[in-house]
Amino acid sequence: MIKLVVFDLDGVLVEARDFHYEAFNRALALVGEEYVISREEHLAKFDGLDTRKKLSKLTKERGLPADKYDYIWKKKQEATHHIISDKIHSSDHVKIASVLRRLKAEGYTVYCASNSIRSSVKLMLVKAGYIEWIDEYYSNEDVTFPKPHPEMYMEAMIRAGVRPKETLIIEDSHIGRRAAHEAGGHV
Repeated sequence: MIKLVVFDLDGVLVEARDFHYEAFNRALALVGEEYVISREEHLAKFDGLDTRKKLSKLTKERGLPADKYDYIWKKKQEATHHIISDKIHSSDHVKIASVLRRLKAEGYTVYCASNSIRSSVKLMLVKAGYIEWIDEYYSNEDVTFPKPHPEMYMEAMIRAGVRPKETLIIEDSHIGRRAAHEAGGHV
């Protein structure tokens, strides 16, 4: 019997994948246009990874200077928050809100697990109008190992006091699905 439902955020609860792509490229462009990634590249190699892993990948592939990481990270977070504030509105998320409301009414515990930073996760949940139906949310700052590591999902199960077989995880990216499968929940 399922007791816990864990939703990924970007691409599942909120169509924010493009927000992260856009914000990341805005920040990269401040350092150099040669580091900006194409949409195809993003989907094939970067989608679902946290910003630090994306930066490391760009260092290996394109020689992005590691001393620029903090600057790019900060600028990416600023851009992400501006984009979220401008583009997410609760009126656009009525159907998903009704699903969350129903899950809560039927007694399920509902969590959100995202590779975004905690302030971005909270801002998206608030702006979309979901926060009141989410019992707990996890970000890449709440774990030692972000997705594709299963830690985030395992921690959610432990916190909720449920077993993997009592957990349904809803994911869209290959990185997230890998973490979900390795955590042992239903995906």
